[in-house]
Amino acid sequence: MGQREAWLTGLPQAGTEGRGGVVTRSGRAGWDGLLAQARRLAADLPGTGVGGWVVPADRGVRTVLGLLVLGLATPAPSWVLGDPASWAEPDAPGYADLLFPAASHAAAPPGASGATYATATSGSTGTPRLLFGHVGNLAPAVRLYTDELPEFAAAEAFVTCSPPDFAAAFYLMLLPALVLRRDLVLFRPSDWPFAAAELAGRPTVCLAPPALQVQGARCGRPGASYRDTWFVPAGGGMTLRRADRVAAGFPGCRFLTILGSTETGLLTVSRQVRDDGYVGRPLAGKPVWLDGIAPDGVGTLWTRGPDTRFAARGGQLMTGPDGAVSTGDLAHPTPDGGYVLDGRQGELVKVDGVSVYPNRIAEALRRLPGVDDVAVTVDRTGAADRLVLTVVGTADEAAVRAACAALPQPIVPHRVRCRADARAYTDRGKVRT
Repeated sequence: MGQREAWLTGLPQAGTEGRGGVVTRSGRAGWDGLLAQARRLAADLPGTGVGGWVVPADRGVRTVLGLLVLGLATPAPSWVLGDPASWAEPDAPGYADLLFPAASHAAAPPGASGATYATATSGSTGTPRLLFGHVGNLAPAVRLYTDELPEFAAAEAFVTCSPPDFAAAFYLMLLPALVLRRDLVLFRPSDWPFAAAELAGRPTVCLAPPALQVQGARCGRPGASYRDTWFVPAGGGMTLRRADRVAAGFPGCRFLTILGSTETGLLTVSRQVRDDGYVGRPLAGKPVWLDGIAPDGVGTLWTRGPDTRFAARGGQLMTGPDGAVSTGDLAHPTPDGGYVLDGRQGELVKVDGVSVYPNRIAEALRRLPGVDDVAVTVDRTGAADRLVLTVVGTADEAAVRAACAALPQPIVPHRVRCRADARAYTDRGKVRT
């Protein structure tokens, strides 16, 4: 595929016309109609000062239409999925109320060749940044997912409450739905009754943060079967306790636990939920390996593939030779060729010269009665690293500290914060720290 060829023409289209579309509470827009409308708009797409566009990520069908316009335009433009207030040129006129000219600070870093795309993310830092990929890599990325995940091939609908600037929603939901001509169901995090009706009685894949899946379980339809529903925990954090609560509301449902990030794309997949940090095995065709392995067997995960990003604005990207990318995830291997996650490089704490892995602490505390979720962070503002625990649930500080003291490698957290209300989570389903 040429660097400036329309990227949508390179996708492996299923060739099934008249099937599927974008479904929201407001109704359905079929793929055929959306593509026809996008072709008309793409033919008249003007150029911009920096050669790129911003697609608002939170506008449902109109977000999808904007992406289709850019996917059909020739030469292929660069684009950003995110918030126009952060990345668009101020006061510049938009196009068809879909696209907005990108500002210079949203352009790909110097040295990037050909058309690029970026998704906006703040990760765990809270600071907005862009992560860039090449549009020519989108077609092989879709093939990787649809060929290696049989649940996707069987799905009649891809259901999510995550906007597509969260990369998993773009790669795992929007693009497969388009390629396979299946329904893409978009719902608000507060509208699980609508989502539950779409999930019932047919093969589906649903991407949502685990905390929101638990909330949604209250809305399962009585008597409905969800045995063909696969839940994907956006952002990780699915535990056995949470899985049981989700399955109680959606009887028969199953789980695809996925390790990945906007930087690395999909790393590993498991079809079971475990509380020991096991995150599954890599997809065939997606190399994943450990580097810098310590005496305790823990190393840093690296990967290479079409769904990885090559550059960042507003933050650093760990890159190596031949397009290798890492987020600093720490893991150790398992006999079945999978990995157990131990935390992240930047979170690793040395206590009296011994490595302390925050992920192991979180897993142990999630098994404590009254604990729904845990976030372990490191305060590095003092002379020594200090652990801060944010606990969601009904457990009190004394119980949390006692559990920390009883760990195989006992720890004394600097601070413990206990929260029991819905405000404990961000709108992406992550624990507020």
